[in-house]
Amino acid sequence: MGGQVVEADPLQARLFGYGTLYAVRRDPAGGAEAVPTDPTTEAGCLARELASLAAGETLDAGEPADGWCVSLPFGRCGLGGLPREHLRVYHQVEAFVERMTLDGVETQRLASGQTAVLVPGQVMRLWARPRRGRRPLVAFQTEDRTPLQGNAAAFSLDGSVPASYAERVRVCHGAFARVWAWAAGDPPQYRAALRRFFDGMAARVSADPEIAATQAAARRTGTYAVADQGPLFARQRALLTDAVIARVRDGAPELFRFPGMFGGIVTLYRLCDAA
Repeated sequence: MGGQVVEADPLQARLFGYGTLYAVRRDPAGGAEAVPTDPTTEAGCLARELASLAAGETLDAGEPADGWCVSLPFGRCGLGGLPREHLRVYHQVEAFVERMTLDGVETQRLASGQTAVLVPGQVMRLWARPRRGRRPLVAFQTEDRTPLQGNAAAFSLDGSVPASYAERVRVCHGAFARVWAWAAGDPPQYRAALRRFFDGMAARVSADPEIAATQAAARRTGTYAVADQGPLFARQRALLTDAVIARVRDGAPELFRFPGMFGGIVTLYRLCDAA
């Protein structure tokens, strides 16, 4: 008898999970100031929104909150044009993503649950306004785990990102707003700033021999060739059991992290590793 053929699982190669966005006060010039918070508060907010998502609640209508919520501006240099990151925003009354590339800037409005794709060579930030008393929830599926090896970074002009969440929000959004303005007012300066950001990241990851091995292993699962991301997002949601949500609420370090690109983050890929 021939051996049993086991199909590779794209989810096993991915970095995926959920995050709440930072609650902020928007600066008219495009910057942002973080609303005071702490890891315990953020873990509780994230657990509440995860429980609502798992229960199938619809929270994308109602009286909007007074303030906005936002991700850090971030991007990746990419390795052979990979990986792409697929993002969906839930529990929002309105949302949009802003992107900067060497070709210019663009803004895309997002409906609840609509997929936005981040590809290498882009810097993006995600804005969302929830209904009053709630927080927007971001689901993310990154096609491999190279961001864990340095192939992703929050955006800044000098390559440094403060440890404090409030300073991180202030510095990174200030840098994004400044460079965004250069796209129209000083295009050479704009492109030079983006090149410095991507080149700095590329220099860091090019020295890591594990990067190529990570992508080769991911390629064998077919993760880069998935045409419909919907089933993988559905499988991700199915991992949100009561026990997992309780661990997030308790701030379990193997699952929860604050601050992250999306504020409080739960990374679920470790649940696949432990299976």
